[in-house]
Amino acid sequence: MENEKELIKKILSEDSEFFGDLIFKYQDFVFNVVKKWIRVEEEAEDITQDIFIKAYKKLSDFRGDSKFSVWLYRIAYTTSINWIQRKKGKEIPMEENKLEFLGKSEDPIDLIVEREMILAEIKEVIKILPLKYKVILQLHYFEEKSYKEIADILNIPINTVKIQLLRAKALLKKKFDI
Repeated sequence: MENEKELIKKILSEDSEFFGDLIFKYQDFVFNVVKKWIRVEEEAEDITQDIFIKAYKKLSDFRGDSKFSVWLYRIAYTTSINWIQRKKGKEIPMEENKLEFLGKSEDPIDLIVEREMILAEIKEVIKILPLKYKVILQLHYFEEKSYKEIADILNIPINTVKIQLLRAKALLKKKFDI
């Protein structure tokens, strides 16, 4: 595939058929971003299409200060979060004290199962946190983004990322009574 900057120049110079090349390159990437936030596959597919339409319409706004993938990620993230906010209030509340039955075992298989169950519980708690903390935790711990990458994606200062991450961890500790 051609250099992305050259491809974008071609698309912007009224040769829009090349946008299909960008879609082909990034469709799985965008879908996976959306799928992390939108659990219903058909809706995630529709939102992914909307994201590419938005990206096409806003392509002239891409300045090249960051990678094209970061710019596209930001559109995918914003679109997904906006969708969640419109659907807000339809989440199922978490059951209390799911971890009480976990015993202390030395069997490696039991330890792996316990670890997976605890990780699942943490993900459930994250779901009920305020959206800005949910996003920060998801990007930092599950997508392994750096503070700089998170700041670029969310379009916020790095110090804000650090503060929100600290607050999110404090909320998690409070939810788990640690």
